[in-house]
Amino acid sequence: MPSHESGTYDPRKTVWDGIPIEQWEPSKWKQWKPKHTASDENIKIEREYLRIKYAIQQANSALSLDKIKIKLKLTSLKTIGLQGTFPCRTGDIGKHGSPNKQYTISCGFAANDTGVKMAVLKARELDLLLITKQFQWTPELLGKQSQKIWPIDEKKSSKLIGELIQEYECEFWKTHEKNRQGIRTWESHYMRHLKKLPPDMPMSVEALSIALEKTKANTSARFFLVWQLKKFCEFCGIDDFKTIYAYTTAKPQPTIRKIPADEEIMQGFLKIGAPLSAYASKENLTQPEQWQWVYGMLATYGLRPHELFAVDIEAFTDSANTFHLVSLNPKLTEGTKTGERSCGIPPLHPHWVELFNLKDVKLPHNEGTLSNKTAKIHIKFRTSNIGFRPYDLRHAYGIRGHRLRVPIKTMADYMGHTVQEHTRTYQRWMNEDTNLEIYREVVIHRQGTTKEALKERINELEAENIALKAENATLKGLLIKHQLGELMNQEM
Repeated sequence: MPSHESGTYDPRKTVWDGIPIEQWEPSKWKQWKPKHTASDENIKIEREYLRIKYAIQQANSALSLDKIKIKLKLTSLKTIGLQGTFPCRTGDIGKHGSPNKQYTISCGFAANDTGVKMAVLKARELDLLLITKQFQWTPELLGKQSQKIWPIDEKKSSKLIGELIQEYECEFWKTHEKNRQGIRTWESHYMRHLKKLPPDMPMSVEALSIALEKTKANTSARFFLVWQLKKFCEFCGIDDFKTIYAYTTAKPQPTIRKIPADEEIMQGFLKIGAPLSAYASKENLTQPEQWQWVYGMLATYGLRPHELFAVDIEAFTDSANTFHLVSLNPKLTEGTKTGERSCGIPPLHPHWVELFNLKDVKLPHNEGTLSNKTAKIHIKFRTSNIGFRPYDLRHAYGIRGHRLRVPIKTMADYMGHTVQEHTRTYQRWMNEDTNLEIYREVVIHRQGTTKEALKERINELEAENIALKAENATLKGLLIKHQLGELMNQEM
C-alpha cells in the first residue's frame, strides 16, 4: 500500500477485498483489514473514520428515540454537521413554496468523540428552538452562508456596487486588450448586465434580486444575467450562489431566421435606395446610392456590418483585381472580430459586382464611432422595411457557398471563423426549404444528368447493335451466295 501523510490521506477512497470503505458496516470497524499490521498508519486512519461513523449512527439513534428531528452528519473527513428542516433563509424557497427547507449546518464540530458529544447537545438545543418557534438564523449557524449578504473581503463590504463595478472593470482590462473588440466585449457581455444592479447599494441578496427581477424567465437576457452576476459575486468574494441559482433559466434556443433568397436580396437593393418620405433626413434624401453600395457589399461578400469600414478600397478597385476579391485592414476598425483573414473574400455571385456597381465606391456620409456607424446600418435596414437584418445577408452568403458546393474549410476562411463555428452557427439557419433546395440542386440534378448520359449511351449501343445485326445479315447473305456458287460448279 502506498504511504500517505496522515494530514492529507483520504480513507474514503479505500477499497479492501473488493468492498469500498463507504459500503462497510461502521459497527464492524474493528474488522476492517484484520490481516494487516496494526502499525500501518493508514489503517489506523481508516478504522478511526469507521469508528466515528459508528458513533454518529449511535448518536442519531438516541436522538430519534427522544423524537429529535435534527441529526448528525459527517460532512467531511474532519467535521460533523447538523441536518434538519429549518425555516428558509433569506432568498430561499422550499419545495412547492414551503416556508421550510432541509439544510445541513456546519458548526465546526470536529470528527472525534468530543465533537460528537457537542453536536448532540447543539442538535437538542436547535430542536427546542424550533419547537418553541424561537429559531433564528445567526452568523454562527449561517457560517459561510452569512457571506451571502456581505462579501468575505471586509474592504469591499463597505463599498457600493457602483464602486465595485469600477474595480471589476480594472480587473477586466488586466486580461483584455483595450481596443474596439475589448471595449465591445466589456459593454456587451459585462456592463450590459451589471448596470441592472442598483449602483448606490452594497452587495446583498436584495441587490441581486432587484437585478434578476428586471429580466423574464426563459429568456436569453435572464440566462446571461445569471452567468455574469455569478462572476461578479466571485470577484466580490461571495461563494454562495443559491439566490442567483433560484433564478437560473435554461439557455433559450435561437429563433430560426428566414434567410433571404437571391431574388429577395435584389428586391432589398431597390428598397434601400428609395427615399423615405416619413424620414426626410439628409441621409434618406441624398444618399440612396451610398446605401445601395453598402447593401451590395454586405450581400455580395457576406461581411459583418462593421467590417465594411475595414475594406481596403484601393486594393478592391485596383484593375489587377480581376477576381474582385475584398481584403480587410483590421487597423481601420481597431481589429476585426476574428483578426485578419488569411485570404481575400470572393463574390460567390461575381455578376453582382457589376449589378450593384460595387467598383464605383460610394461610402455614405457616416460620422461618429464605429459602433454608431454600424448602428446606422441596422437602423437603415429597419426603416427601409427590407424585411431582414444586415447579418441575414451574411448567413445567405454562407448558405450560397453550400449551394455552390464550396468546401466547408474554404467557406470558413472566406467568412473569417473556424470550421467548428461555421458548421455549428451558420448551418443552423438552413431551414427545411433551403436544405431541400440544396438537395434538389446537388443530388437530384446530378442524378438527372447521369440518367440522361446513361440513356444516351443506351441509344448508342442499340444503334450499334442494329448496325451489327445488319452487317451480320449481309455477311450471311454473301456466305450463302458463295456456297450456292460452289455447289453449282461441282454439279457442272
